[in-house]
Amino acid sequence: MKRFNIWVLALLVIALGMFYFMAQPKKVYGVLEGDTTKMMQKGGSSVKVQYSSEHVDVDTPSRVHITLSSPKRDGILSVEVYPREDSLEGVEHKTYQFPLTSSSQEFTIDLEPFSLKEGRFYINLIASIQNERPKVVSIPVEIGDISKNRAKTSMFKTQKGEKLHIMKAQEEIK
Repeated sequence: MKRFNIWVLALLVIALGMFYFMAQPKKVYGVLEGDTTKMMQKGGSSVKVQYSSEHVDVDTPSRVHITLSSPKRDGILSVEVYPREDSLEGVEHKTYQFPLTSSSQEFTIDLEPFSLKEGRFYINLIASIQNERPKVVSIPVEIGDISKNRAKTSMFKTQKGEKLHIMKAQEEIK
């Protein structure tokens, strides 16, 4: 009977511990937002893309919300979504098809990517309507404390107008 009570007590402690960790709110460092109307682009599709992406801890799902809209009233909006890096999980290579009508011209895609590594990752999105050039957008997803991973750069231009990035050297003294 003593062993049974010990096992019940142990299982109860484990269950309470799991409930405690699951009830903890996830830490969100910030939200990255973007809009293709603010980006300078040549020609391309009449598709407008807006996104928001949560900067979260390692092994915590981020919420990525993508809104696509177009002034077109007919045709099919084809959207291809895939992760740029293999270490970004929770996002499959997938193609979405949205029919454009006079009543529906705005569509949403919600993703929950996560990674076991810290860093800045990207979700590539290619949106196109038939007979138009596609619109390509890379949506950033920041995982963990990435401030230490970013090397500070300075940008200079040569006399010919070429851009040069000067980065600080990272050295280890042993």
